[in-house]
This record gives sequence, C-alpha cells and structure tokens, in this order.
Amino acid sequence: MKQQVKCVKQGISQYSKNLLRSFKLLVTAAIYLFAPFTWSQEENQIEVNPTVKDMISMIKRDVDSNFVYDYKNTKFVPPEGQTLLIMGQTLERINEYMKHFPNQPIPGGWSAYWGIPEFTGVTESFKNETGGTQNHQMLIDKFSNTVVQSALWMVGKWDIAKNTSDGDYDTVIKKYAKWAKTTQRPIYLRIGYEFDGIHNELEPATYVKAYRRIVDLLRAKGAGNIAFVWHSYASKPYNGYKISQWYPGDDYVDWVGISVFGHGYKDNGFGPDCDAVLEFAKQNKKPVMIAESNPIFGIEGDNVDVWKKWFVNFFSFSYNKNIKAISFINEDWVSLKINGISDWKDGRLYNNEKISKAWFAETNKVHYLKQSPELFELLGYRE
Repeated sequence: MKQQVKCVKQGISQYSKNLLRSFKLLVTAAIYLFAPFTWSQEENQIEVNPTVKDMISMIKRDVDSNFVYDYKNTKFVPPEGQTLLIMGQTLERINEYMKHFPNQPIPGGWSAYWGIPEFTGVTESFKNETGGTQNHQMLIDKFSNTVVQSALWMVGKWDIAKNTSDGDYDTVIKKYAKWAKTTQRPIYLRIGYEFDGIHNELEPATYVKAYRRIVDLLRAKGAGNIAFVWHSYASKPYNGYKISQWYPGDDYVDWVGISVFGHGYKDNGFGPDCDAVLEFAKQNKKPVMIAESNPIFGIEGDNVDVWKKWFVNFFSFSYNKNIKAISFINEDWVSLKINGISDWKDGRLYNNEKISKAWFAETNKVHYLKQSPELFELLGYRE
C-alpha cells in the first residue's frame, strides 16, 4: 500500500512539473507575440517605423505543404512552425555583433569552424590563414542556453578526405568527441561542409567513407549530443555527380544543409540544383537548414535595395520551404583572404541601420528560436 501511495505521489509530482513546463513555454510565446516593438539606437529599444514595416511586409510567409512532412532518424529539430536562428562565423564578427546590438535577443546558436587534420579552434583560440579566429569553447562559456553549429573542414584536395577515411585523423576525432560531451548542449556538426562544391574537389566514394568513419567514431565515444548535418553547396555539383552519390545513408544523417549566397538574389526559387537537394531531403524525411548565408554583394550604408533583392527572397524561401534552421554569416568578405571570392563585398548587418532594424523586426518574432532557458527542451535535447 505504501508503495502504491508513493507511486501515485510521484505521478502527481511529474504531472505538475510537466504542466508547469508547458505553462512556462506558453508564457514565453505570449511575450514574444504581444510585446511591442520599441527600439531605437538612442533608447536601446526597437521601434518599427513605417519604412521598416513596409520592408518586412514584403516577406511572403506562405508554406508549401509539400515541404511539411514527418522527419525520421533525426534530432534537435524545432517544433512545428518554428525555426532555429544561428549567427556566425568568427570571434571577431561575433564580438562586433554583440557590441553593435547589445540589447537585442541573443540568437539561438553560433557557428564556428575547425579542420579535420588538427584539433585547433575548438578548446582554444586559433586564427586561421583567412584572418578569422575560431574558438568553440568561448561560445560555450560566453553564451548559455545556446547551441553550437560546428563546421568541420574536410576537402578532397591534398588527400584530406582520403586520410580521414584511412584513419589518419582518428585521434583528432576522439578529442572532439571528448570535448563535445563536456558542452552539455546540442551541437550541429557539418561534416565536410559544401561537399559537392567545385571548390572542395570531393569524390563521392571517398567522402562517404570518411563521413561514416567520423560518425562511427563519435558515436562509439558516446557523443550523443551531436546532430550530423550533410551540407550541400546547393549549386552546380563537382564533376557533375548526382547529389545521391555523396549521401552516407539515412542512419548517418540527421539534417540536410544548404548554402544561400548568390542564390538569394533570384526571385523565383534558388535554382534547379538547390531544388534537387530539397527534394532529396524530402524523400529521405530529413529537416533542412540554411547552414551558411549572406548577401555577398554587400550591404551598403545608404542603400536598402539589398533588402528587396536578397533578404526578402531569403526569408520568403525559408518560410515557403519550411526551413527548420537558418545560419547567417555576418561578414566583411573583403577583409578575408579566401580564394575565389574576389567579387564578394561587405555583408555585415550593422552597415545599414534600416537593414538591421528590419532584420530584427523579422527575427524577433516567436517563429525564430533564440537564446532561452526553454530552448534545449524545445529542441528535444536531454542531457
């Protein structure tokens, strides 16, 4: 009898906790929905003036029902009707972002980069040859209740992917697994990001073998807080290979990622190669994230044309295709030493006050998941 009473009390206690948790989530949603926008640079608040209202009214929010489907073999997916907001991608730009927008909601996550040959830029700061500094642990220490989108550089050139598949970098992968488990938060790992990009020269068979080896090792080491992202460049594929030839298999992929750079300037969809990736994700029941994005032809200080030419297309596409996470790279491409992007310009949000106000007027909506004590629960993450 005592045991039965104990069980009943435990059941009531758990029910109360669940009820309280649900109430907290509803209150959070209500605050986002009904709190007035009152911001200005001087008063540290958002005021949606008529110009900004007109700008965000251009965004089309209809969702194509063909891209609303049940997901399989995945993890850390936002609830229906919501999208995870991520920003990046270097310490310099993240610090600049926080300096310019100290009173804006903190994004739901931050992006960082590292390379498979060496365990650098993860636990300590590392400035790479492009001029940007990476430090995953700093993001963990500085921003509680946020996720990390971790981009793992692995290319076909210099036999990097081959060496990975042969086990040459197993020690590095094991170190990453050990670190990942200490973070106690969701990590979205983009393995060999933009695998089909011409610039990466990745042969499908070698990529698949390397990708699987990485996943198998991370799982064997118990890094269960990692979601594996299969990130396509969503443009003309290397050597004309079919997208399916790079696919490691449903058991190895939690998310499908795409890049949106020059694509975003197209009014009617982002091209047949991007469509092919979205269709493949749908067939395999995987959620889609925009893993990298930026208006690469610049955000000028005295011109808002880029809002209509890129941002409206970007947001409308995200709604229409039911994109479950977006990652914006707040970057001045001119300052980086990256081959092949000589025509890319300064695409930082704070170059233009109207653009930044419109950005926050949109992303401050409850549709976008940002930093909050409830974030991990909303993503289905359990320690």
